[in-house]
Amino acid sequence: MNPGIIYLLGTGVLFFTRDKLREFIAIALSILAIIVIYNLTVDQSLIVSFLDFNLVLLKVDNISKIIGLSFAFFGLCSMIYASNLSDGKYYILSQLYIGSSIAILFVGDFFSFYICWELMTISSYFLIFNNEKPITKQTSYYYFIMQMVGAISLLWGILLQYTGTGNLELTNIKYGLPFFLLAIGIKLAFISLHTWLPQNYSNVPFHISVLLSAYTTKVGVYGLYRLLSGLNFLGYAGIITALSGVFLALRQTKVRKLLSYHIISQIGYMITAISVGTTLGAGGGIIHLINNILYKGLLFMVIGIIIYRTGKEDLIELGGLAKKLPLLTFYAIIAALSITGFPFFSGHISKLIIKKALHNQILSWGLYLAGIGTSLSFLKVIYFAFFRELDEEVEINDKSDKAMLFGMGLITTVLLVIGLNPKLLTDFLALDNKVHFFSLKYIWKGIEPIILATIIFKVAHDIIKPHHHKVRAIDIYPLLAKGIEYPSKALSYVHNGDLGRYLLWVVSTLLLLWITLLF
Repeated sequence: MNPGIIYLLGTGVLFFTRDKLREFIAIALSILAIIVIYNLTVDQSLIVSFLDFNLVLLKVDNISKIIGLSFAFFGLCSMIYASNLSDGKYYILSQLYIGSSIAILFVGDFFSFYICWELMTISSYFLIFNNEKPITKQTSYYYFIMQMVGAISLLWGILLQYTGTGNLELTNIKYGLPFFLLAIGIKLAFISLHTWLPQNYSNVPFHISVLLSAYTTKVGVYGLYRLLSGLNFLGYAGIITALSGVFLALRQTKVRKLLSYHIISQIGYMITAISVGTTLGAGGGIIHLINNILYKGLLFMVIGIIIYRTGKEDLIELGGLAKKLPLLTFYAIIAALSITGFPFFSGHISKLIIKKALHNQILSWGLYLAGIGTSLSFLKVIYFAFFRELDEEVEINDKSDKAMLFGMGLITTVLLVIGLNPKLLTDFLALDNKVHFFSLKYIWKGIEPIILATIIFKVAHDIIKPHHHKVRAIDIYPLLAKGIEYPSKALSYVHNGDLGRYLLWVVSTLLLLWITLLF
């Protein structure tokens, strides 16, 4: 059985249960999914005949299994985190979203892949959509349009692949490359196709931001691995994505927007790793994906509690939280050290494997610069939110956050275990990487970008500190929409539903054709 079915069936059960019971069922579904995925055996499969097609509803390998475990574990932690914040709509849609994200990992044909892809889009759209907030309503429409463009592109790509090969086997594609690139590029937020992500992840309720941070883009990366692995030119796209994401993140003062751009930046690492086309590169990219699910989710949880306890998320208004929220500060530091790749933390493992897989100096230097930018960003967040002293202290309310902190504690524990025992992942993926993660050479490689970032932070403190200025988003698509608006108005004037006008156009066209034929 495809483990995603557990969530999809659970969604049906949740329709007929009360809120408190829904909370329990949502947590139980993730625990059950973890058990089922863990007990799947590699090469296990389930094939069903449908019309003239063989639909592969279950196909297990180490990659799908390890990502599936990560998805289910994060689903568990996010349900615990949101247990006092959520309504029935959230539980139903979140299980559909998580379930379709997990199901897509274990299918082996394009038809099933596309169905899961669309289920993800629809469920995430309704998670984002909120009629009461005009900004969220607007951004959810934007999200839906972008994802539909991706879905249509994916469908065209699948049709071309099927026409060329005669089967629906989910494998590295041979036909329809531009369509697959566009579809996957939108889903994983390639730079220039990323604009749907920051405006949505920073405007929805914070517990929904937590959930969204883990799945949509990571399924895009999984699609890249399955369908477009080994396209070397994508390595440069990955570097551009990593560097652009960091640059845009450094300009932000609102923490969720900063984290959103860092999702994009970290996706750049994964794109670059997978583009190499080797087992080591793909393995490094997948381990980085798993790390990102955990530490980026933890960072979104951190800012969620800050919003919950203070009502603020702008770095301009924050400061001194280390004294008032010490456990939250600890979690924030662990997550920040992980994403920056500090030795003995999880990000150090995946970043080293990726760098080991690269044999192109341009790509290596690009990731090195992105690493400095990442360190600089999180020095900014940790210092200004937690350790800077303000003239007027930030007020902390007395709302209970015990369940939230417990969910965060589970993630923090796993991050620390991975950082101290990387063989848990490298052996599972059978990576013969010959990287001695804790040798002095590689410890220095992990520390060096952070030292440089610290120096830059000291020297350029006045530039880096949060300023009262509006950060403009770079988005060409509304401009393109305005360009289409005027021709559309002209067409609306011509096609106004008046029968007499349509008859005039028909007669005029026939007359024009007759004159053309005469001469």
